[in-house]
Amino acid sequence: MKKRLPEKIVVVSVGRHTRLGDVLERALEDVAFETTEADALASADFRNRRVLFAVSADQSGVNTVLRALTAALIGAPDCLDGCICALIADGEQGGAVQIDALRLLLAANMAGALIPPKSLLESGAGLKRFSDGRGTPFERYCAAARALVERLAGYEPVSADHPRVRLATLLEDGAANDWHKLLARTAADVGGEFADSTEAESTIMLCENATGLPDEATLSLLDGSGRIRFWIASPEDGSELYLLALLERACVRGSYALAPRGVAVFDGLNAVEAIADQAEAVRIRKLSLF
Repeated sequence: MKKRLPEKIVVVSVGRHTRLGDVLERALEDVAFETTEADALASADFRNRRVLFAVSADQSGVNTVLRALTAALIGAPDCLDGCICALIADGEQGGAVQIDALRLLLAANMAGALIPPKSLLESGAGLKRFSDGRGTPFERYCAAARALVERLAGYEPVSADHPRVRLATLLEDGAANDWHKLLARTAADVGGEFADSTEAESTIMLCENATGLPDEATLSLLDGSGRIRFWIASPEDGSELYLLALLERACVRGSYALAPRGVAVFDGLNAVEAIADQAEAVRIRKLSLF
């Protein structure tokens, strides 16, 4: 008999399931779970739970129900406090879903949820990505879904008696020094410690959106683990796509967990202007670090 996983999971159903229903049946075998519809999530008390979004894409790619759920979570900023969330997105009907799936994870984070590593499993119509290796593509898809469920049920957030935070940034010279000093003071104010070591429990990634998408040098800073927060100085438009690219690299392909409410965007300001602006400097010192 398979070992029963310890944490009960809330499965949030989004869209019309055909293939995904069969996948979930296998992935949730011997798992304690309950199912709710998308329109009930923002109005019910699901705090401090493990939440699995099960999304079947619209054939047209419009994903009406998924986008409505994302908007509802943005409008209910505390409804997922203490939750840990992951997502399975199925594209059997051929509709695109990746960007909308990332937006949903980001909205869940804004509503108080932690997003663990390897938090999104996406499939296309033909299951091409599951075609290598032993077993049929469908069997490998089910195995990947099961692995995601096990990660979600068993994930334990990192905690420490004396938390350490580090700054990951491409800023140089005076700008970098100013941010290091501010972060060190802020960490000390809340009983933590600023550290240059990659062994720190928490990482603040500070970057500038000047081109609409992060470059490879920026993405290379995401080869680590632990909790992460994104602080984005955005003098140019397009901060959402920039942020979604960071989320995909760090928490979907990478080994970082996005801390609850782990994003701060400084719209219309570069990194130097953000720290020099008195109101923004006060805001920065109020942001959670761990």
